[in-house]
Amino acid sequence: MERVIKVGACMGMDSLARVINTIRRGKVQVLEISSKLGSNGDINIAIRVRGEESEIEWLRKKILVLVDVTSVEVL
Repeated sequence: MERVIKVGACMGMDSLARVINTIRRGKVQVLEISSKLGSNGDINIAIRVRGEESEIEWLRKKILVLVDVTSVEVL
């Protein structure tokens, strides 16, 4: 199954690094990552992944508990 995970976070590039490190632990194939950094330090990350639904849900939960993540949405 292919999904897009949208992540909103503060603290800019540090947040991006934490999210990427978490994704590396998941059992999903990453197809694409894009990010937009706002002038106030907020960052929006879109990750297109392929994998089992349970693995994508596991990844969503792991990203959500990161300290600087404000939102996670699976589309």
